[in-house]
Amino acid sequence: MIKLKNILKSILEKNSLSPQKNFLIVEDEICQNKDFIKSIKHLAKGLKDLKVKPGDKIALILPNSVSWYELFWAIVSVGAIPVPLDPQVGEWELRELFSLMDFHVCFITSKYRANNLEESLKKILNNTKLTPYIIVQNGSECTSPFMSWDDFYNKRPRESEEILITDTPDGLLMYACTSGTTGNPKIIAVEHAGFYQSQRDMAEYLGLNSKDTMLLGMPLYHQGGFGMGVQAALSGTTLIYQPRFDPIKFLEIIENHKVTHIQLTPTLAKILLTVRNIEQYDLSSLRLAYFAGEVLPDELAARFYEKMNIRVINIIGSSETATMVIWDSQYDKDVKVNDFRTLDFTSVKILSPEGKSVKEGESGRIIIHTDAILREYYKNPQESDKRILQIEGQRWFDTGDLAQLCPNGRIRFIGREKRIIKRGANLIFPEEIESFLLSHPSINAVAVVKKKHEIIGETIEAYIQAAEGNTLERKDLMKFCVGKISSYKIPDNFILTKEIPKDIGKIQYKYLREKRTP
Repeated sequence: MIKLKNILKSILEKNSLSPQKNFLIVEDEICQNKDFIKSIKHLAKGLKDLKVKPGDKIALILPNSVSWYELFWAIVSVGAIPVPLDPQVGEWELRELFSLMDFHVCFITSKYRANNLEESLKKILNNTKLTPYIIVQNGSECTSPFMSWDDFYNKRPRESEEILITDTPDGLLMYACTSGTTGNPKIIAVEHAGFYQSQRDMAEYLGLNSKDTMLLGMPLYHQGGFGMGVQAALSGTTLIYQPRFDPIKFLEIIENHKVTHIQLTPTLAKILLTVRNIEQYDLSSLRLAYFAGEVLPDELAARFYEKMNIRVINIIGSSETATMVIWDSQYDKDVKVNDFRTLDFTSVKILSPEGKSVKEGESGRIIIHTDAILREYYKNPQESDKRILQIEGQRWFDTGDLAQLCPNGRIRFIGREKRIIKRGANLIFPEEIESFLLSHPSINAVAVVKKKHEIIGETIEAYIQAAEGNTLERKDLMKFCVGKISSYKIPDNFILTKEIPKDIGKIQYKYLREKRTP
């Protein structure tokens, strides 16, 4: 039985020990521990003035910022439930979410990149009976139900009373929205107790402490970026996020802030390592590079732990389970980087389509047990029943990922079942092709997708982003593949693009076709 300990209480306890220490840095914003405590009090009072009650749902549709982080924990402090959303979310997607969730308040940025959130919400509210408060950052003049951030935050008198933390009525921490690679949103009910335990366990495994500084290369609305930030915050570690990934600034931050831990996807790591004159940056403070979100090529991992003497952690995790299995260069260098083992606080099974445990050398679906397994998919009982399993008196999660059972109980990650490409008689895993193509010295990012074909079923399309200062031709890419991977795995079409859409962390597959170039 997990004993509930409030994450916010634990973070505040750490903060109170070193009030002048930097807690969170985003771009030029620096929030010290004492500032974070004051802001939580101030924002909590503002939420109560908007009549926010325990259990109310509050949307956060903001890019990485200090205010995002402060708002999240202020919402938690009053017993309400934060719902972080991608600020790239479109009008149609928002309309669907509003039909599912009765938001009491929405905090939004007026515009994010080309996405005009303020205009989208005006259209939605004009055609519904919904009446949530909409708090707008960086917006124009606001009229009810819209309110400017200045009116909500800056014009409110500062309060000095103690923070009175209220737990949610049903023990939920948040609703996390994920669209995966298909664009179909799933809303995950994340339980406070299990999430706390999983992040505390992982922080202890990593050995994080108050002398460390962590730079995270993923967005806060994503469970990976947020979750590892919680691991750091629980340990008194200084957190640094970027509002948008910039490789030069990323390297400058490591140098200037003596960063000890970084979190990256393989794509972002490849972009970093191809920065011109990277050797001019002082990266000597770095001790650990933490990878998640994509398949990590062995060659890329080796550049960190062999050539740069930086410990590499490679994780498979999901929003539904938090951390699942791990590869750690400190202990696992004798096996390939995608041959994973369980942690002391996770369990794994590889099951056949019939639900039986596979034998060594056979493949099946990854089934995981962790403390952080979601309670349910919100208002989606069919998906909840399909994916949340009761096995031997425990709750397990069917990840939809495929793996091979290896010696010593390790699992070799193959790919995600929903991304499989059926090309003629062959089943192809795009993750394998992406990992291979990322080993090309002139490629910075790769996204492999399938395209319907009337004769062979599906063909392979590879979107390619060249490293800065490099030019690539389709014939060169074809030559690179021939003889190195099976002929049926060679992409049928290479699509050269200036940028593969990504929002700090994972590749945004659903936006790929918008980036297609002639």
